[in-house]
Amino acid sequence: MDRPDAERKVHEKPVALAGGVAVYLAVAITFALSLILDRTLGYHSLGTIQMRWYVLFGAALAIMAVGLVDDAWSLRGRQKLLLQIVIIGLMIGAGTQIHQIGLFGYEIKLGAFSIPVTMLWLLLAVNALNLIDGADGMASTVGMIIAVGLGILGFVGASPLSGVVGFALAGALLGFLVYNKPPASIYLGDAGSMMIGLFVGTLAIWSSLKESTVLASAPLAILAIPLFDSSAAIVRRRLTGRSIYATDRGHMHHLLQLKYGPHGLLIVVGLACLVTTVVAVLGEVYSEPWWAMFGVLLVIAVLIQTRSFGHSEARLIFNRAAHFIESFFMHPERCEQSKQHRRLQLQGDAPWELVWEPLVEFAKKHDLAKMKVNISMPWLHESYHATWQSVRLPERAQQMVMEVPLFAERQNGDEMVDISVGKLELVALGKSTAIYQNLEDFLTKLDESKGPITKIMLDLERRQLKGKGTTVAPVSRPETETSETVASKAGETAEQPQVDSASHAVSSS
Repeated sequence: MDRPDAERKVHEKPVALAGGVAVYLAVAITFALSLILDRTLGYHSLGTIQMRWYVLFGAALAIMAVGLVDDAWSLRGRQKLLLQIVIIGLMIGAGTQIHQIGLFGYEIKLGAFSIPVTMLWLLLAVNALNLIDGADGMASTVGMIIAVGLGILGFVGASPLSGVVGFALAGALLGFLVYNKPPASIYLGDAGSMMIGLFVGTLAIWSSLKESTVLASAPLAILAIPLFDSSAAIVRRRLTGRSIYATDRGHMHHLLQLKYGPHGLLIVVGLACLVTTVVAVLGEVYSEPWWAMFGVLLVIAVLIQTRSFGHSEARLIFNRAAHFIESFFMHPERCEQSKQHRRLQLQGDAPWELVWEPLVEFAKKHDLAKMKVNISMPWLHESYHATWQSVRLPERAQQMVMEVPLFAERQNGDEMVDISVGKLELVALGKSTAIYQNLEDFLTKLDESKGPITKIMLDLERRQLKGKGTTVAPVSRPETETSETVASKAGETAEQPQVDSASHAVSSS
């Protein structure tokens, strides 16, 4: 059973897992029946059955077993990754390798890099489909459209068996979608999503029109949506200083479901996958490989422009690039005094400036070198990132670096307990013991921020419960500002231009 949690899952009731077993059996049975009919009726149109097909179905069964164990007992991330590497390594040893890449008519021979590139590609495919499987019908819809596209490439190209498996997988997912559509009565689980990822990743290698060019523009474009979601997650976490394994509610299915609802989510994702798949297949058929890239860029641009997905990640990249370029043209004498200030509301609309601005004022007063904050409340769809730092940081040998958690208070029975809601990073110039006093003052200032953070969190939770129609009793709070004061200050903050005249500030609304 997949039970809901407060971190990243969006369903509210336990849902049965292991739906991937049904999908695997459907694909395997369809594949076997297709071969039997092809031979019995005397067509022999599917060609010789190579050993790699048996290896693929064996590897898919093995990775499904790993997923079942993970669904039942929750493997550690490194354990699951190790088992994925072993299974994919066996496939590579049996002959599944990317020997060259074909992009826009150009072929790049990999040589000694063939094995690591193949390993990386299949790991990306397996985990991209796994990560995108976070809402009812999401992985089933995406996997079905991708499988149809790869199946068409297989039939049009040099691998009719790839076409059989592609359409078998698409049909299995279409049948499973009857039970997986919102509200889902059963999920694919890690067993199903990883198995689907292995199938589509392998078919992408085998489904090229040119047998010698085993990874081309069209298969890459067909897999663009799950790869875009995974890439955005890595960018978002790395540029905000978090681990790439950190959980959040910033994935495509989280944001689209919040914006369009559970059924609207499937429509938007389905259309996005359909556009990239159709354009990619047409480009491959008509020998216009640039069509695939055009389709991918068009879909990504629409998602970012409509703020459906990828907008925050694009802002993070733009801000980081802008400051990096700016540093090249700044006079050395100004580097010591000039500050870069970035604020970005990744999710939600809470007035986190009420917490951040007093800390910035403290940093200015005590001449700190850098301060970075990450506030993350996935259960409330709230995420805030801000950085204030000197253009030129002190030499590493003279840096005093500190990372501390940020806390809020929550009622637990008859007592208030601290819960971690983020992290703050501090860098200061450590040339004398005076830094110890500054550090003590800073920790005192940081302790004072717990009250405003708690106030904002409780207001958000009350608003969420009110939106669900739940009657909410008054909640005891620390002695902090009232709701009216917070709302008033948030309005004043929104009206003020977010540019620090003493520093080169780049901020977001």
